[in-house]
Amino acid sequence: MSRHKDLFDKIGELEAADTPYGLATIFMVQGSSSGKVGDKALYDANGRRIIGYIGGGCIENRVAATVQEAIAEGKPKTVNIDLDSDEMGMGIPCGGYMSVIVEPQLKVPTLLVRGMGRAVEVLCQMAHTLNFKVVVQTPEEEVERYPDVDKIITDPLEMDDIDFDVNYFVLATHHRDDDRISCEAIKRGIPFVAVVASGKKTGIIIDYLRENGITDKDLERFHAPAGLDLEAKTAEEIALSILSEMVMHRNGGTGHPLRSMSAVESEKETS
Repeated sequence: MSRHKDLFDKIGELEAADTPYGLATIFMVQGSSSGKVGDKALYDANGRRIIGYIGGGCIENRVAATVQEAIAEGKPKTVNIDLDSDEMGMGIPCGGYMSVIVEPQLKVPTLLVRGMGRAVEVLCQMAHTLNFKVVVQTPEEEVERYPDVDKIITDPLEMDDIDFDVNYFVLATHHRDDDRISCEAIKRGIPFVAVVASGKKTGIIIDYLRENGITDKDLERFHAPAGLDLEAKTAEEIALSILSEMVMHRNGGTGHPLRSMSAVESEKETS
């Protein structure tokens, strides 16, 4: 049985609850240290140790602060701790040195899709493959078309009724109230609100949004017509263009061809 069984069990609980956490692991020790290579500890998003052990209070404080930074930035970090440093307030220096890697585990982004049709089906499949938590609202007779999604809602759902975090919202209903739903989604603070619509309908929706208090700053979160310009022809290509825009948003990309980006970098290097 693994000596970290309880810790791994706790990781399973946190993953099931979609709770962010940081895993700290000692990977190098020189000299004297109470923590040993391979020791691990779990921390919550506030830097509070949940379970495990990597050393005394001064070490834990440094690692806790690093966990908070790693979770905030979404990137692993290493922290090198000089156990012989007077600045750490050790009282009795250990005379050692250790390195710890902190791996942040963030909440999986949630995609809420409202609508039906082949493009919605493919969008949900692809989003699941790319590790989005997918929730779809669709008619009861369409349920079997979404075997991979995390949750299916068949009842009417107003924005005020949503009791879970939504990071990405795609509206593909083509209803008369798409303007109202879009406005409510933006006012709710959803970071990415997209509507599958024509250019003409998008203009009508934007007029409605402005008339109902949506500012230019708010409109930066509004994506319509949804997707990147791929000259998409099929439902599958439309789904790909929408998901491509979502990934670009999630990763902070530009959507420009990498070939053109490489050319720009080359010009900078030679100038």
